[in-house]
Amino acid sequence: MTARQIRLLTILTVFYAGPAFAQAPPNAPKEPPPLWDLQLGASFVGTSGNSDTASTGADFAAHRRGEVWKLETTATAVHTSDKGDTTAERYIGAVRVNRALNPTIGLSSGEKAEHDRFAGIDFRNIADVGLSWALVRQTTWTLDGVTGIAWNHESRTVGENLDDPVGLFQVLSRIPFGSSGDTTQRLTIYPDFRTSSAYRTEVELTAQAAMTGHLALKIGYLLRYSNDPVPGFQKTDNTTTASVVFRWKASTPAP
Repeated sequence: MTARQIRLLTILTVFYAGPAFAQAPPNAPKEPPPLWDLQLGASFVGTSGNSDTASTGADFAAHRRGEVWKLETTATAVHTSDKGDTTAERYIGAVRVNRALNPTIGLSSGEKAEHDRFAGIDFRNIADVGLSWALVRQTTWTLDGVTGIAWNHESRTVGENLDDPVGLFQVLSRIPFGSSGDTTQRLTIYPDFRTSSAYRTEVELTAQAAMTGHLALKIGYLLRYSNDPVPGFQKTDNTTTASVVFRWKASTPAP
């Protein structure tokens, strides 16, 4: 991530987070999560004339919260072209189901699929099962974790395909600001049980602030690192996004 990108993310976060801090009283009660919510984000940048480029992005997220069950689904898409030639293309989708056993521990199972031929991955699928952890529950901060075992299947654009047993270690932090915005920080590690040097990590940072009841601005940064990438490809990929988000949620709180 370049210094210019960091400055841009900081400026946008402060600019849109400032009103949210100002609107919320210091001791305002925390609003309970809704029974369900979903959001759809979209971004586009295009140029013509001396240059001919286009960049589009989309992301989707939905949650359904029951008394003991919770369902989460996410999807993202990124496509960039230069003079009609595709220069970046990535599609990722994930679903996770959690069942609470007590206020701290639950059962968790998930599946993640992705396509990123510019990283040498024609198709990757990771299915996991394990435990979810509600590590911190405060008004100003929540921290959740997932630990599990998984199976990783990779269809590569070059070389042999992979089918390896892997692990999943993830922590997700959320810090709300005011009543209309939040920031999240996620760290995910995939150790490879067959080839120890083939571990992968992901770091994702986001900030989102409401502009109206159904509109919000979201900025994010995703760092993906593969210690043993597909031959001929680099170990690190960085993605910075800024998008307008459309949001909907249930009027009833979760049980």
